[in-house]
Amino acid sequence: MPEKAKKYLITAESREIFILRKNKSVRGYCVECRTEVEMLTLDAITTQHGTPTREIFRLIEQNLLHSIETESGHLMVCRNSLGKIM
Repeated sequence: MPEKAKKYLITAESREIFILRKNKSVRGYCVECRTEVEMLTLDAITTQHGTPTREIFRLIEQNLLHSIETESGHLMVCRNSLGKIM
């Protein structure tokens, strides 16, 4: 009689901490670019480029902009991907 096979489930969890300071750049890892890049908030993009947040969301949903969501729920956008389309 064969022995019963044992199954193991291994899960991994990763966490990132972003510290936002006034007039300081924020760096984070962009999965799409596979490197550490400057990350921008929606407010910063709207202020610097005049792009409405609704348009930013549309570009993210079309995978034209790379983004990550912080643990606290803030959306951060990769400056490299932003530079390619704006």
